[in-house]
Amino acid sequence: MKARCDLSAAELTDLYADIDRRLGGIGIETQPGVAMRILDLTQNPDAGMLDYANIIRNDPGLTGRLIRLSNSAFFAQRKAVTNIDRACVLLGMARLRSIALGFYLSKAASADQSAKISREVWGQSVYRACLAAEIARSVLPSCAPEAFVIGLMLDSGIPLVHKLIGAPFEVLYAMDLPAPKSFNVEYTENPFTHVDIITTMMRRWKFPELLAKPVMWHHTPPPPMGESREPLQVLYRIAYYVGSVTLRADGTPKVKPPIASVAKTHLGLDSSTLETIATKCTGEFDAVLELFADVADPLQVPDLASRVHQQLVDVLDEQMASRLGDDQAPGPQNFRLGGLTVMVRAEEGGQVAAYSYDVNGEPMSSYRFQLASESPASIRESLGLEADPTDDLDAMNEYLESLAA
Repeated sequence: MKARCDLSAAELTDLYADIDRRLGGIGIETQPGVAMRILDLTQNPDAGMLDYANIIRNDPGLTGRLIRLSNSAFFAQRKAVTNIDRACVLLGMARLRSIALGFYLSKAASADQSAKISREVWGQSVYRACLAAEIARSVLPSCAPEAFVIGLMLDSGIPLVHKLIGAPFEVLYAMDLPAPKSFNVEYTENPFTHVDIITTMMRRWKFPELLAKPVMWHHTPPPPMGESREPLQVLYRIAYYVGSVTLRADGTPKVKPPIASVAKTHLGLDSSTLETIATKCTGEFDAVLELFADVADPLQVPDLASRVHQQLVDVLDEQMASRLGDDQAPGPQNFRLGGLTVMVRAEEGGQVAAYSYDVNGEPMSSYRFQLASESPASIRESLGLEADPTDDLDAMNEYLESLAA
């Protein structure tokens, strides 16, 4: 069976059809009932809190957990909340939408809720959902409910890849790699990745683009940040940032979050704002995690906020030391190829990656290569682009030479 990196565009269609059949075989529903009812409500601008409450009150499990959440220290109520209507008012429409939808989606996407990998991944996912929502409250508050769901679903395909591939994936998982590195191994060695699983699942469930595309793109670097505050582009950037944050079961990070340079480049967030976001996120995470006890193991994060702050300081120190040690190291560059924006950047292992974007800033294709084997023209061809008079061939060639120096 071919590795995912060797598949053509035509072969991807067959891959997604095969994954869809296999998801059905392990019990992933085509249309998970209650989740789809909540999803329909989120797309209805006229839906009110009573509409959500009427669905939730028919589920004693979720009703009880929401009442407990509203009585938690996070909401600091002097008088006990005893009914779902009061709990819904206290939580607010935005948080209610995101938590209810996330609760049902997590159950629908969990083929083996008792598996160790599954419970660890979902525990990490709840943290990233809270982090994504808190970032959205800072950069685009109206998108906080969507950001929560996106953060929750980013790695929902990982337990399913494990279910479908088995032992080979256990080896990769045991390597304990940071999320971007782990994805690269999936892409180059396995027949499909967790992103392919997510893509198939989103199509299966007819997810709206605002939720589906950021999840599908979260391992593809966003294009240069302009002035646009379009929700899709903002959520894409949040997904890319949050997707780099992975925690072990004991609450320690596999990488050092938050990654300051990524947050600054793609979200315009400075270190002080990141610290505030990390602190708020931790409080909500502690309160919300119990809602997902059916699918997720708790993370041991009693002092996560201070850890994140210290790691942020460490990252900034490392970046300063890196600049002092290698001022000439070229960063990512953007070029015009085929009339479109193409970003080229060096990656680990001596590889270079090129990413193309359409006029709306949406990812189109990517290509990884070794420097010695490619030219700007061959990169353009591999990205599926036609020659254009505006192509920056000379500038790209100079950049490639600087990477090789």
